[in-house]
Amino acid sequence: MRDTLKLGLVLMLICAVSAGSLSYVYGITSKIIDERKALEVARAMAVVLPSAQDFEKISEDQLAYVKAETGFSGVEEVYRGEADGEARGIVAKILTSGYGGKIALLVGVNSDLEVEGLQVLSHTETPGLGAEITKPAFQSQFAGKGSSGPLAVNKDGGEIVAISSATISSRAVVKGVNTVRDLALALGAAGGAGR
Repeated sequence: MRDTLKLGLVLMLICAVSAGSLSYVYGITSKIIDERKALEVARAMAVVLPSAQDFEKISEDQLAYVKAETGFSGVEEVYRGEADGEARGIVAKILTSGYGGKIALLVGVNSDLEVEGLQVLSHTETPGLGAEITKPAFQSQFAGKGSSGPLAVNKDGGEIVAISSATISSRAVVKGVNTVRDLALALGAAGGAGR
C-alpha cells in the first residue's frame, strides 16, 4: 500500500513537471507560429491580389451581417485590399466541398470583379485527379475572368476547362471563386471593396 502511494505521487509529480514544461514551450512557440502564419497569409494575399499593397481584415460583425443577408456560406475570412488609399478588391478564404472533402481556397477579386489570383490552401482530393486543382495550369485559367458574370466549367457552358475525371473538384473551385466574386459585389454595395 505504501509503495503504491509512493509510486502514485512520483507519477503525479512527473506528470505535473511534464505538463508545466509543455505549457511553457507552447507559450514561447505559439507566438512564433502565429507570426509565421500571419506572414504566410500576407504573402499569399499579395499573390492572389497583386494590385493591392495593404490588406485590412473586415470585422467579424460586418462579415456576419453580409453572410446573413446574402446566405454566403463557407467564407472564413475577408480582407480589403488597398493601394495608394484606393480600394483594389478583396481577398477571401473560403471552404467549398469537393469530391474528397473540404477545399480551402484563397481568392483575390479586384474592384472590377475580376479574379486576380487563386491559391488552394488545403484539400483532400484524389491524388492525380482532383488534386490537380493545385496546379498552375488549372488555377491560371481564372485570372482576369469574372467581370462579365459568374464563371462555369466548360462542361456547364463556361470557359474554365475542368480537370479530366475531376469535374466535381473543378466545379467546387469555380463555386468558391464565384462566391468570393459575389461577396466582393455585396461588400461593394455596402460601401466596401468591389463596385
